[in-house]
Amino acid sequence: MTGGDELVRAFELRGERAAEALDWLHVHAEVQGAIEDEQVVTVWLDGPLPPLPFADVVVRELVLDPAAATVTGLEHDAPIQVAADLLVRPPWVERPAGFRGIELILPRGGAFGSGEHGSTQAALRCLHAVWDAPPSFADIGCGSGILALYAHVRGCRQIDACDIDPASVQAASELLPTAAVHLGGPERCRRADGVVANMTGSELRAAMPAILDRWTGLRALVLSGLRATEVEAVAALVPRPVAHRETVGEFTSVAYRGFR
Repeated sequence: MTGGDELVRAFELRGERAAEALDWLHVHAEVQGAIEDEQVVTVWLDGPLPPLPFADVVVRELVLDPAAATVTGLEHDAPIQVAADLLVRPPWVERPAGFRGIELILPRGGAFGSGEHGSTQAALRCLHAVWDAPPSFADIGCGSGILALYAHVRGCRQIDACDIDPASVQAASELLPTAAVHLGGPERCRRADGVVANMTGSELRAAMPAILDRWTGLRALVLSGLRATEVEAVAALVPRPVAHRETVGEFTSVAYRGFR
């Protein structure tokens, strides 16, 4: 089985922080799939497993069946209904008959954030619920650029995005050629009225001063990628009340309204 130009490899992660390690891999590697059980995660990657910053997670590579090498990964692709009037689909999948809402069309690839992951769907639901037409928008930790694409489709014309992963920057730049996509952290983006950040809980905590510095506070701020035990601590770092929240699977997104 192949993904991109690399052989897909499978790894078993064991330990109390296995789920946290999977969150980290979604940001720092090209995850093709994952199965989560209690303290055990099986993950498929395009290529080798990068060194994990979790010394207590035990890693074992699994042997894959060579007979699966003919699978392309596209056979069962389908539209993702994020909300009643919000749909995500790759360009090779047709729009469902009768759908009249907002469509986000982007290929599913190695860059994190193509609509399948719970944190991405939670962020989209939150952003959709509190959308207030910001004239400028910043997508922090943009991955594929799907959240920036939402802002573009809704009519925002000044869009910045950033990610520390070069593959994500390339994917977002190709998806949104009119946006300013930067390699690096929040400080690379211009200040924006609307801001979204979809990261792991620990990354959000570390980046929060820079995220708040990029946010003018005039329109909505959305934070996503939070597991249940992280929500309250991270939400409290923003000096405004939470106006809306969405949970998809294991992940929660919170939103704060701006002062126009």
